[in-house]
Amino acid sequence: MQKIFFFFLYYISFSINIYSQQTKSPLVQSYNEHLKLKTNSHLNLEWISLGPVLNSARVESIQVDEKNPGTMYVAFGSGNLWKTTNNGISWKPIFNNVPSIGIGDIALSPSDPNIIYLGTGESLKKARNFTMPGTGIYKSIDAGNTWNHLGLEDSWHIGEISIHPKNPDIVYVSVLGHFWTSNINRGVYRTIDGGKNWEKVLYIDEKTGSIDVVISSSNPNIVYASMWENYPSISGKNSGVYKSKDNGKTWEKVTNGLPSGKKTGRIGLAVSYSNANKIYALVDNLANERNNAAEVYSSVDGGKNWNKTHKDNLLIFPGIGWYFADIYVSPSNDNEIYALGVRTAKSSDGGKSFKNLRGDVKRLNSSAAKGLHLDNCELWINPLNDKHIALGNDGGLFISYDKGKSWLHYNNIPVGEFYDIEVDNQNPYIIYGGTQDDATVYGPALEWNNLYTDKWKYLWIDAWDGGDGCVTQVDPSDPNTVYFSMQNGAIRRKDMVNDLSLSIKPKLPDNINDNLEYNFITPYFISEHNNNTLYHAGNYVFKSENRGDNWKLISNNLTKSKFSNKISFSAGAIAESPIEKGLIYYGTDRGSFWVTKNDGKIWEEESINIEDNYIRSIYPSKFEKSRVYMSMTGINYDDLNNYLYSSENYGKHWKKISSNLPNEPVNVIVEDNKYENVLYAGMYRGVYISLNKGLSWMVLGNNLPISSVSDIEIHNSSNDMIVSTHGRGIYKINLDPIHKYFLFKDSLKSDYLFKIDNGNLPKFNDTHKEPIIDTYEKLPITFYLNENKNYALIIMNENKIIWKYESKGNYGINQIRWDLITKKNNDQKPYHIHYNEFILPGEYNVILETKNSVNNTLLKIYEK
Repeated sequence: MQKIFFFFLYYISFSINIYSQQTKSPLVQSYNEHLKLKTNSHLNLEWISLGPVLNSARVESIQVDEKNPGTMYVAFGSGNLWKTTNNGISWKPIFNNVPSIGIGDIALSPSDPNIIYLGTGESLKKARNFTMPGTGIYKSIDAGNTWNHLGLEDSWHIGEISIHPKNPDIVYVSVLGHFWTSNINRGVYRTIDGGKNWEKVLYIDEKTGSIDVVISSSNPNIVYASMWENYPSISGKNSGVYKSKDNGKTWEKVTNGLPSGKKTGRIGLAVSYSNANKIYALVDNLANERNNAAEVYSSVDGGKNWNKTHKDNLLIFPGIGWYFADIYVSPSNDNEIYALGVRTAKSSDGGKSFKNLRGDVKRLNSSAAKGLHLDNCELWINPLNDKHIALGNDGGLFISYDKGKSWLHYNNIPVGEFYDIEVDNQNPYIIYGGTQDDATVYGPALEWNNLYTDKWKYLWIDAWDGGDGCVTQVDPSDPNTVYFSMQNGAIRRKDMVNDLSLSIKPKLPDNINDNLEYNFITPYFISEHNNNTLYHAGNYVFKSENRGDNWKLISNNLTKSKFSNKISFSAGAIAESPIEKGLIYYGTDRGSFWVTKNDGKIWEEESINIEDNYIRSIYPSKFEKSRVYMSMTGINYDDLNNYLYSSENYGKHWKKISSNLPNEPVNVIVEDNKYENVLYAGMYRGVYISLNKGLSWMVLGNNLPISSVSDIEIHNSSNDMIVSTHGRGIYKINLDPIHKYFLFKDSLKSDYLFKIDNGNLPKFNDTHKEPIIDTYEKLPITFYLNENKNYALIIMNENKIIWKYESKGNYGINQIRWDLITKKNNDQKPYHIHYNEFILPGEYNVILETKNSVNNTLLKIYEK
């Protein structure tokens, strides 16, 4: 029987290899549309990175150059691939200008560390609107300086990449496929020519993907792979372990002794470096009654027979084994293994007993976090020194040189995965933001600089040095009163002066016989009409008039739509009109849209002509009472189209305003703070702007890294726009140039230099005359060019040129940010002080020179 099955599997593999050409990814097309809008944008402004770095983010993969361990590559799930060549003192993102930013895995060739394969599309299956698919496999042959796209565009999510130990042209890839729909492009793929051609060598069905693949180091002809039935659930009878003895040409299922059946979930594999027949498997066995216990199995006969290694429960899977389930074996001792889960469990006796890694933790940027972060996704063990390990989890990168007794946390990379931000109304203002499992942080709008200590702090952090931070709200009349939320409806009110917080989560009245349901991120807000009033939305809507001390129910169950296809689980967004008190809009995770004009007394559903997707944001106009904007995302349903709507009659009739926007998910839509025709959309690849209420759009700014923009806030008194990203932290841009362009765009015919605000020198320390970072801000110089052309900016003191900058500009608004430095000293003489020379206080003439015009304006520089 086994031989018949073996032949059948070989036959299926062979037939699929012939007909396994993959379809094009919609993300490639939408990326080309994005580039077109960026190239044609008239607003070539500079975004300013604000960090923060103390919180870091979730690591998907770690690779280290074995012969040069100071060179490390760290792939963040949503935050690019970062490289260091100096042991982590500084980092730079190296996977830029590509259609997809989510990363599933990376692999360095064991025989040539300059060769890197990268699989796009996160392997973490979570329904939180930010797990974006990828566009296949990429390859670098120059240590990440340049990349080539190798195909597999419709793979969407990559589990693992394994490279032959001696031949970097032979590569295996575990492809999970689509998360929320069935598709045939799943399984194990192989190339034998460096990625020019791919074969699907192991395939089960359209619901079963591959999560892990491992080539034996001692015998590369032997390959093991784990298959995972991950759609529509997280387990299934097709999950299991497979083995090939002939370089992936044929496969057999090797599961005797392993869990089987419909409750078999994700499986991670590790093979002994010295013995190809010794294998470990970490199994998410949902049939385990305790359901929070992981199970480790081993085989010493190449997978023919498996035995559970431990009698006691391995309590590292609290019901979320689908999140991790990776296992690693020491290169020098195949009885030493590490099982990754919420904790990292280490065994020194082949899995008979385990101890969780803890150890002392030091951080490059100090924070309230004290221990080792939870939820571990990746481990690297130095094959030349197994005391040297690198651990990646939801808190970032941790490195140990004593097998986990002590750690250094490299929290110096701006990769925060933000869900939401808030800005108070002070000047200077403070920014608050909730992140994926790195709690909620707050800090100043200062430009991030790796040379300085991070100025951000935790608003709260859980007992395990993390926790999901969601929505934050600051009382406009009292900035010391801050509301913050965690997942699934939890909300607290904090007194910032006394550092005390109180849970204020509402409950259903006893007479309501129903369940109170919340999405992971629960929407709520402070009313602009009364700062003591809060609204909180699950499947029901609650109102409090005393800052959350007491709540009253003001709706029925709004998820019970009159349209069967829009019956939902809970709220996605809720908002109140800034013009009309009690005019409230509510949207669900399945496109059911509701409005009340009398503070909840009567609710009306207005869901016609909108999709059945997750309503991510609602923006009632500040200019017209009946106008409302709404954005949706279909990412949780494998729908990557854009959904952006406006209504002029309270949602009764909707009009799509996505026009020329790329087909990528929309997270947020907001109006400009001064001009009603100007709109901003935060999408999967950045911020887009419309100057005509959505009739046409262009990319805003020229340097925002491709990242999913999760939220947009505008601080009125400074005229700053602040945006959060899910993977690259927080950025800001000033709206003054946009407003100038909007006002004068029809009259601007020739090159023009706009009036420059006064410049303020930073304060300097008394000893080395270095600027104090808290007081240092670059000076923006904004100008208009009537075509793409070269230009020069010159600053003159009477007839003397003290600074000159030459470059090529683009049609429209251009801006450079000058650091106020007129001369950079770099003298190598002994005892020389290496400081820069700043412009002196006074009045100066600023000149814009182009081939056919000269413009000038006055600049005044002041001391602080």
